Amino acid sequence: MATIKDVAREADVSIATVSRIMNNRGAISEKTRKKVYEAMERLHYQPNEMARALQKNKSNIIGLVVPLLDYAFFSRLTDAIEESCHSYGYKLMICKSGEDGEREKELVSMLQANQVDGILLCSRVGDTGIYSQNTLPLISIDREMEGFSSVTSDNYKGGMEAARELFESGSRHPLILGVQVPAYMAMDQRHKGFLDECRNMGIKCAEMKVQQENLGQQELVREFLKVMEENPCIDGVFATGDISAAKVVCHKKVQESGIFDRIPYMGYDGLEISELLDITTVTQPIYEMGECAVELLVKKINGKLVQERSILPVKLVERGSTLRFKK
Repeated sequence: MATIKDVAREADVSIATVSRIMNNRGAISEKTRKKVYEAMERLHYQPNEMARALQKNKSNIIGLVVPLLDYAFFSRLTDAIEESCHSYGYKLMICKSGEDGEREKELVSMLQANQVDGILLCSRVGDTGIYSQNTLPLISIDREMEGFSSVTSDNYKGGMEAARELFESGSRHPLILGVQVPAYMAMDQRHKGFLDECRNMGIKCAEMKVQQENLGQQELVREFLKVMEENPCIDGVFATGDISAAKVVCHKKVQESGIFDRIPYMGYDGLEISELLDITTVTQPIYEMGECAVELLVKKINGKLVQERSILPVKLVERGSTLRFKK
């Protein structure tokens, strides 16, 4: 395996010159740079990135902790973060907590022990005060965390927009199909925004909050059909996630009932499934959230001050599930 000494000999320059070129320091002529790069190529020289990082007290690695990877929101977010890290010259270490708070804490500790330069965290821990002793730059994504900068989308406003969209589609007794989650999570903010806007418009709203362990399609649909039967006045449905909307809409029993032939419905997130099923949705700027989080983290790594909260706007995307009910 070629060394820096071999490159210097091949290019007929000093080891110090090769080092300055590799670290982009000092005034070096283009002719000399070309000679060194050509020598590297001939010798198939690969710099020892880890050794260089240790010398600079930097790993050039960013750690990411997400609860899930098989959920479309987090897989798209991870893609955006990886691409953005690459553009800044960082590698990404991806960790999955499985929505387990204890595992999340262990992963954050592991990242600290492995001396990553900074951490991007999608936390599912109730008391995030446990991270107050964290010494690394950290950005929270999809949730505000006291003491840390955060990147979120405007979930509360998105919930309000959903309420107005169903109202404009003729709904006066809508159902909100939500998930039983802690108040700090994004879905709860959508839920609150929807309920508050319904109150502002003077309309009554039925609520359905499903336990997370009952989000399988069969359990979800069973509960949904029960609520619809007990509340025949329901004339519109807002699911706080596109996946939940798709699970209900696609189920055979729901399709046979003809419910959604008669009333408008919509989801939230802007996932591909909503487009495939022609479902109106509130779209989150997932890619931009990832880019923004990396940008802020890199600034913190470099000792710069960053804003405490970055709240990105959401966008209503109207499709057939509500449009066909508008006059």
